Amino acid sequence: MLNPVPASAPDFRRPDLLRLDYDTYRALPAIANSDLSRLRDALDGRPPRSQTSSNEGALSFGTAFHTALLEPDDYVAGQPGLNDTLVWWLVEGVQMNSQLTELLARGTSEVSVLFTEPQTDTLCKLRADLVVDHADEPFTIIDFKTTMARDADHFLWQCSAYDYDRQAAFYTDALRAERFLLVGVQKVEPFGVFTIEVSEQMLAEGRQKYQRLLRLLKAPATAPAYRAEAVQAAVDALGLGQDEEIS
Repeated sequence: MLNPVPASAPDFRRPDLLRLDYDTYRALPAIANSDLSRLRDALDGRPPRSQTSSNEGALSFGTAFHTALLEPDDYVAGQPGLNDTLVWWLVEGVQMNSQLTELLARGTSEVSVLFTEPQTDTLCKLRADLVVDHADEPFTIIDFKTTMARDADHFLWQCSAYDYDRQAAFYTDALRAERFLLVGVQKVEPFGVFTIEVSEQMLAEGRQKYQRLLRLLKAPATAPAYRAEAVQAAVDALGLGQDEEIS
């Protein structure tokens, strides 16, 4: 079910949309979708992610793109290893899309949310790229992804393979959103922009993913024996003792 608690229910109240700087958000003692990715990596036998890995450049580019698009006044040009011209090309590509331009103009960017996930009673957090909340319109969350996808179909495949569906479900359920848009922006020619409205099927699949990981976070001893050590290490890295409640 997409929205187990209807937004029209008398006792329904969406979590507050908080305007926090990134460092303050990072310091919140709650579980983020990125934390679930680290737990997934441990469960799948992938090595822990390192801040000094080859992914650092990609992360810096993605961060720069998001800043240029959503908080342009905060963009710092001339950072080592970044192609400023390419960053702004991608931004201009998004701005050429009239639907996205309207959403950017009407939405609130980089909002943080603190909430308790009801199925596991886990204190969680999220930081949404863009939220559009207007009366008589669908409550909409938009997330922008830089991508090497060849076309829209390839990007749709990436949404499942890279667990973007998990993120969409995590955010949608937290805010009882009525629409979630994933926007893929090509980092190479022809610099296309692919907008995907996440379907109920994708949300259901993503919901299974995040709830499974949250249950594992609560009870790491339930991990398969051959992954138990890595999973426990991932939980320990989040600062959660085995007997410590997350909520």
